[in-house]
Amino acid sequence: MESQNHYYGHSRAFAHYLGEDRPRHIAGLVQHGWTALSPVTTHFRDFPWLASPTYRGPNRLLVWSHRSRAWDPASSAPTTAVGAPFAYEAVSRGLENGPRGEGAVILPVHGIETQAISGDHHAAARRWFDSEGPSTVSIYWSDARDERLVDAYREAGHRCVTLGARTDPDFLARLVGLIASSARVVSNRLSTPVVYAAWLGRSVGVYGDPMLLDSEDQSALERLERKWPELYGYETDDDAARAVATDELGAGDLLAPDALRRALGWERRRVAPFARHWTTSPVERALVNVRRRSAPAPAAPKPVGGEQKPAPVSSGIDLAWLRAATSYLPRPLGGARASSSQPIELDGSAPAA
Repeated sequence: MESQNHYYGHSRAFAHYLGEDRPRHIAGLVQHGWTALSPVTTHFRDFPWLASPTYRGPNRLLVWSHRSRAWDPASSAPTTAVGAPFAYEAVSRGLENGPRGEGAVILPVHGIETQAISGDHHAAARRWFDSEGPSTVSIYWSDARDERLVDAYREAGHRCVTLGARTDPDFLARLVGLIASSARVVSNRLSTPVVYAAWLGRSVGVYGDPMLLDSEDQSALERLERKWPELYGYETDDDAARAVATDELGAGDLLAPDALRRALGWERRRVAPFARHWTTSPVERALVNVRRRSAPAPAAPKPVGGEQKPAPVSSGIDLAWLRAATSYLPRPLGGARASSSQPIELDGSAPAA
């Protein structure tokens, strides 16, 4: 149904694991990234009726894990734990217990189309060069359009790559390959790829300036470190980090093929999810985007000095909002196997949208 089920190649990873020829539409909503809060109130918040006690439809809320420290499934709407698509893709490729590769991969915290990140990337790039040596820096697609940001890492001596837009079905395959080929994965904030890397048995480190997203509060970052201390610092205990990551991803409880098919609604061919994906789901998503657009923006956090900067005045069409809104439009799903598992080199030219 909803297009977010196919973000990052997640439906493709399920299809690959199940030996399907191509991804299929899922009867429900799939958690599409690691979250420090409940996936029901974050990833599924746009469709609250699916979490309503009175909902009796066929669609399920499919989460990664019921063992995560982030939330209590017992106090939430009913959900089905299926495990992270990343884990299924790694298992399909026989990489879950593979030997470490070489070198460090750095994934700086990133903004999104409608929420920018504030921080000194030049300073971060230099610090990581001093502590990690020349590394591969994977820059999120929307940030990769900013040539000055990319240059900050390139000029510090790093190789710069990207994995594609979140709508690129090869995204997850590239990320699995990138992490599996490394010895170590580093970020300045606890994030989904760090959890992936810890589960794959790579050394992980979370340190440096975590930077701030627009309207973000520092207390949220402090909560992350208190909640998941095993993943923080320059050096971490590999076994402890992997145990935490296994619980967060649900990787110790991956479903057998028949059970996964039932959870996804793939045990038999169904017309309804396909029809909804191309008809009613885009309408539902359009209404969600209009509601978001009309909602008042949260106040920006005050700088250290106490002076509140005025919010920018919007005029005309908000192109960032428009790009984000159109990213939810349905697309053909392609085949079950990725056409590329190699990251996209950033050679100085801005990537296409």
